[in-house]
Formats: sequence, structure tokens, C-alpha cells
Amino acid sequence: MTSGGLGWIDFGRASTIGGLTKQYFDDVRAYYAAAKISSNGWSVEPHVAEEIFEKLVAKNKVEVLREARLAAVEKSGRRIRSITLDKAPVDLHGAPSPQPLEKNFLTVEAAMFIDCSYEGDLLAGAGVSHRTDREGRNEFNESFAGVSFAEISTERAGDSKAAQIPLRIDPFVRPGDPSSGLLPFVSASPLPAEGQKNPAVQACSFRLCLTKQDSIPIAPPANYDPLNYEIVRRYLAALDAVHEPLLPGDLYFNFGRKLPYPHPRLLKITKLMRGKTDVNSGACGISMDFVNGGAERYANGSWTERAKIWRAHEDYQRGYFYFLRTDARLPEWLRKEISPWGLPKDEFRDTGGWPTQLYIRAARRMVGQFVINQNFCEHPVVREDSVGLGSYSLDSHVCQRLVKDGAVIHEGGFYHRLEKPYPIPFTAIVPREGECENLLVTFCVSATHVAFASVRMEPPFMILSESAALAADQALREGTSIQKINQTKLRTRLQDAGQIL
Repeated sequence: MTSGGLGWIDFGRASTIGGLTKQYFDDVRAYYAAAKISSNGWSVEPHVAEEIFEKLVAKNKVEVLREARLAAVEKSGRRIRSITLDKAPVDLHGAPSPQPLEKNFLTVEAAMFIDCSYEGDLLAGAGVSHRTDREGRNEFNESFAGVSFAEISTERAGDSKAAQIPLRIDPFVRPGDPSSGLLPFVSASPLPAEGQKNPAVQACSFRLCLTKQDSIPIAPPANYDPLNYEIVRRYLAALDAVHEPLLPGDLYFNFGRKLPYPHPRLLKITKLMRGKTDVNSGACGISMDFVNGGAERYANGSWTERAKIWRAHEDYQRGYFYFLRTDARLPEWLRKEISPWGLPKDEFRDTGGWPTQLYIRAARRMVGQFVINQNFCEHPVVREDSVGLGSYSLDSHVCQRLVKDGAVIHEGGFYHRLEKPYPIPFTAIVPREGECENLLVTFCVSATHVAFASVRMEPPFMILSESAALAADQALREGTSIQKINQTKLRTRLQDAGQIL
């Protein structure tokens, strides 16, 4: 994601970032300094991020197998012996191919494996315990766990401590008429019990890089239907009804102006460099996140289903921007504000300016020797087996859009700041010894849904991957399973590499 559209990096605390990860962000600063462009290092154009990564692998003579994906895992006892890969180029939009171009084109034998993927296909193929749902509130005694409902609401302008103002949004195609059916992407599922476990996970989206300078217009999808975005129009009408109408400044972040509201509404357009932006969903939950768009099916889906979900997300977001700039029922100022924004011609050239990575905010989560949970994040203790630090807030986007008492409500979203960083134990990135003894996992780490909502940021994953590589090397040198390496030696090696533990 760091080179796939996420140009504004959610890093938590800079003091927690060391090793190669710190070097990467230092390289970002150096790049822009040489170009005489101001940058704090935490914002980056996608093509610049990609260029720095390419130089890193070239400098270290790392062979990268492109257009390859996992097809099979061969295991002997508790060890992975080999993985077989399919050759499967993505389509013109960057979406996965439903079928490979060449099946079983390469088998790779190795003594150690690291699964750094967003989906966790290798850990699943190796038979490692994992889950894709959200835990119930009582499983780990987590206050944010399980089903949780939230009214759609807004704040008072200029008052960050004001109580939320509820917004009533009618869910039916013909307002007030249940027989007309629900609006698109509003679920008809019965309301689950508060606090119980649930299969729905936080919504996915593309993080867009947009510009007003010589841009490529965002074309609507072939299946564009304005009804898909009627909920956006009703959200704006609900704001008007409580005398808190959407304002031009509500859309922007980091543009050197004081925001009228504590958080951008509708969209979060964040200023980057050279006239470009990172565009994320706004705080309202009715935005670019494709709520009820199939995020919970992605991890375990076939490549055919993944491709379908991927393309549906692109269609939804293309249609969203087309709606904002063309629908005559929207305020004229909003249509004029959105119209100049388009895709940069010098980003994602292979895919016509569209980002090459869908933001998989949550997929599989390993169930390892140690499971990071909310209480561990909120009340951290010193861990001698720490392999890196997490520091970002507990931050889950909306999981579902449901109906309660004749109005649209959201379910599953939360945001909670942490007072201090917490260690990520080695035992959270390795499987249980009885399941696999030569695998490390650095994205789909062993964590509850609530804790993963903090761990899921890119800097921790980058940190964990370096630590995992050093641990794998040590296991090979010691001739032992990954679980039995000398932790004192590993800690010394990590500190020598500049990791902050």
C-alpha cells in the first residue's frame, strides 16, 4: 500500500520506527530534499515510493518474481518443503486474474518462509490456525470487540468536544415505504446482538492519488447507476436538516487551513507534493469505503471471487466520483469542487492512473502462540521477545450498514487513541510450534480484530518483516525451528540493526 496509493502514511509515533523502515522514510525525505520539495517523509507520491523500493532490492540483489501467486504448499510434518506458484498477470486495471496464465510455472524449495501478504494465503496453505471474523466481546474482554452499533452523526462546526448530532437517513428506495426495498449497499440482515462475534470486517477501498493538474478524468463504470449513491444525497440533506451543511473546507486535510470540523467529512483529500493528494474516506462512513462490498469474503475467496470483489470496489469508487461531479440534485458548489480532480498521468501508468493495490484493511489473522488484544495495546508491559513497536490508534472503519428503527445505522467502526506504544512479541509473528516450524507471518499477525485495527498500519508491517528476516536467518544458523531460536541473541541482532523494541 505504501507504493499503491497510500501517500499519507499513518505512522503513529515516529520514535517507534527504526531499522530499514526508518531508512526508507529517511530516503523519502532525501529524495524530496534533493528535488527542493518540502516533505516530512510521511507523505510520498506513489511512483517515488516504488522507485525507492526498486532501488532497495536492486542494491541488495534481491530476485523478485513478478506476476506470480501461490498455488500450492507442500509440507512434510511440521515443515513447509516447497511452494508452487502460478503465473498470473493482473488485468489492465490491476485486478487479479480469475485464471492463471500458466499453472504451476515454478516450484520454490526453501528452509524458511515468510508470509508478508495481505491475504495470508501461505499461512492458510500451511495449515496454520487463523480466523477471519471478529471476536465476541467476552473472548478477550475487549470493550470494542464484537457487534457495535453507531448512529450516523456529525459534530458542531468549530467545537471538537461537542456531542454528536444524530442524522436520520431513510433506508428505503421510496422514503418511508418499506415495500420499495432498501437502497443499494444497505443490508437487510437482522440486527445481530450487541457484543457477539460477527463475520463482517472493516470495509476495503482504494486510496486514490488525485490531482487537478493535467489529470485523467475518472470515468464512470459501465454499470453506473445513480441509485447506488442515493445515500450520499440523503446524508447531505440530513446535514442541512440539522443546520450543519457540508462546506468546501470539510473535504480537505493538510492544506494549511483550519478545518471547520474536527475530521474531514464526505472525503478526506490530503495534500501531498507537486499538486497531488492522497484521498481517503471521510469520517462520516458514507464515502469511498465500499461498505457491504464483500470485504469479509475476500480472504477465503477463490481468485475468481477476489477478482470480482476487486473490480466491484473500483466500479463503486469510480461511480462515487462521477456522482459527486454530475448529479444535478447535489449542491452546485460540490459538483464544481469535485470536477477538476482526476488521476495523475505520471502515477500508475500501467493501469491508466488507477491504484494497483486494493486496500485490504483486514483479511486472515493468525492464531499464534500469543494473541495481541485490546488490553495488551492499552496497558503494555515490557516484553523481552519484542520484535517491534505498534503505536497507532485502535482504528476500525465501518463493517456493515444496517437498518434500525427505520433508519440507516453503521456497525463495527471505532477509533480510540492509545496513550503509549506497545511491544509486538515474537510469539505473535510465529505459528504454534505444533503447526509449522519454519514460517513467520508479518501482516496477518496473531491479533484480535480490535488489536489488529492498530497493528494494521504499514510501518509496523515493514518493521516486523525486517525482524522476521533476521529471525529466519538466525534459525538457519542455529539449525533449529523458528520457535526455538535464542531470544537473547535475536534481541541483540535486532538492536544492532537499529530496531526500536
